[in-house]
Amino acid sequence: MPKFVPARGYKELDLLLQSYNAQKDVVYIYFYGEKDSKGVSWCSDCVEAESTISKGFTQFASDDAVVVQVDVGNREAWKDLNNDFRKPPLNISVIPTLIRWKGVERLEGDHLRNISLLELFFEETTQNNSSATKP
Repeated sequence: MPKFVPARGYKELDLLLQSYNAQKDVVYIYFYGEKDSKGVSWCSDCVEAESTISKGFTQFASDDAVVVQVDVGNREAWKDLNNDFRKPPLNISVIPTLIRWKGVERLEGDHLRNISLLELFFEETTQNNSSATKP
């Protein structure tokens, strides 16, 4: 089972990613809208995709992977076009979004409700990681 690490906001994410820069861990970053006291996000797409994403992590992500779960904030903060998540290097324009840190692999929005696409995503990132670490 992958290791799950929460991050609230851009600054917290940035600090976490700095700590993973020197490590060879496979790091996935999952972006979603802030949740209320009942654990429900204001983002209906995030709510609809949540069970499929959870299933994808448990079934397909490697046991040594790290999953940084990023709360992008409330609706108002997310809709701000000056939001740091929307700028390089992340360029997140839709939530939910799942990316592989230091990779090109990315799934956004409705794609995260498709378990087959999640399986392919994790299969691709695992293959890319093993070929990148070979001498």
